[in-house]
Amino acid sequence: MHPANPHAVSRSWHAALYIFLVYVFVTGGSSQARGWTDAIAQVAALPILAVGAWRLGAMPESRVRVLGLVAIAAITLLPWSQLLPLSQGLWNMAPAREALGRDLAIVGVDGVATTWSLTPAATLRGALSLLPAVALFVAALGVDTATQRRLLMLCVALPVASLVLGFLQLGAPQDSLLNPYPEWAPSMGGIFANPNHQGTAMLIGLGICVAFAVGAFGVRNEVTGKPRNPWPATIAGGTLLLGLPLTNSRAAVVIGVLMLVIAPLAMAVSRLRRSGQGQRGVVALLFAAGLAALGLSAAMGWMRVDEIEEFRWVMRQAAAALAITHLPWGSGVGSFVPVFQQAMPESLLMANYINAAHNDYAQVWLESGVLGLLAVGLVLAALAAALRHHWMHQGGDRRLVWCGFLGMFALLAHAATDYALRTPALMAVATLLVAVLLAQCAKSRHESV
Repeated sequence: MHPANPHAVSRSWHAALYIFLVYVFVTGGSSQARGWTDAIAQVAALPILAVGAWRLGAMPESRVRVLGLVAIAAITLLPWSQLLPLSQGLWNMAPAREALGRDLAIVGVDGVATTWSLTPAATLRGALSLLPAVALFVAALGVDTATQRRLLMLCVALPVASLVLGFLQLGAPQDSLLNPYPEWAPSMGGIFANPNHQGTAMLIGLGICVAFAVGAFGVRNEVTGKPRNPWPATIAGGTLLLGLPLTNSRAAVVIGVLMLVIAPLAMAVSRLRRSGQGQRGVVALLFAAGLAALGLSAAMGWMRVDEIEEFRWVMRQAAAALAITHLPWGSGVGSFVPVFQQAMPESLLMANYINAAHNDYAQVWLESGVLGLLAVGLVLAALAAALRHHWMHQGGDRRLVWCGFLGMFALLAHAATDYALRTPALMAVATLLVAVLLAQCAKSRHESV
């Protein structure tokens, strides 16, 4: 038998990643469990995760990659740890749990379960839902720059395709095959149940396009020597920008405009520093910071007039206040709906139940407690170490570093007014962006592409 062609094996592995990303994105547009489509993604994630981890083991040692793996391990293990039992004394440390125990005793319910999570079944579903995103992170961390570039291009092409689907949905009946969520009327959501999440995906794609387009000006291809062509990224980014207002997401529009103003200036600062003109870079950076402050001030004033936004503000405040009563354990991943319904203020009583805090940070604080903050701290530490390494050594493909940075900026900024990180499609894209950023920042100058 002849040994397998290593290039053919690599091509097959990369093709598997492209197909897996497309499947997770197309089927993961809802924050609610979707049944067999979710199960397929979670089962398929296992071999992707195993092969990705095996390929990572053959790579040179890197502190940046190790920190990234520690951070993703902390996130992955968090919901599993919440399935462990606590002693009655530890369980009662949270004031909300002590009050719950007293209420149950009054109605004659004895033997209260002492699982860390108040909703173990929902926490288990939450733990399994992380598998596709974790698999993509581990796999993308260990592939070459060209493959990472193609994965990012998919993160642009998929939101564009979803935008086109949203246009088609507007002219189709509610029960049309074009509408993946026939329980709701079509509303420019594309593959997403919530049009705001469509806006988030488009913002991420816009950030990637800005990085590719701005990074192409005045730069030649290292292999061919020809000038890089900025127009494909410019056209795709323009399409996404024009489509943002159609999602009816004010926050998405504001973030998109701010990114278009600030990102080119920030990229110019980086280029000035590399060319030895650091003083000009500082001036440009201060100018960009001033524009950001003005833009954010105007944006907050604009969004305050929205009655829906005011309701979301109350939700966020109520979730943050409720989180304090569940310290130090948190209520458990996936427990938001029943926990919030028990303690929400009367001003939020309405016909429909509230499915999320509309602020991912407040919801993580409520569901994960102190352990969740530690996991977030590890993620921030890994990103800070990666960016510092890149700043000092200037290695890797700078466009891909900016793709990861701007994409994450768009996602995390929108997460302050929505619950995008609860959607499998966007969770997968988020971990992919972080993996690409870490992988490129881990390179030294002689490894730049």
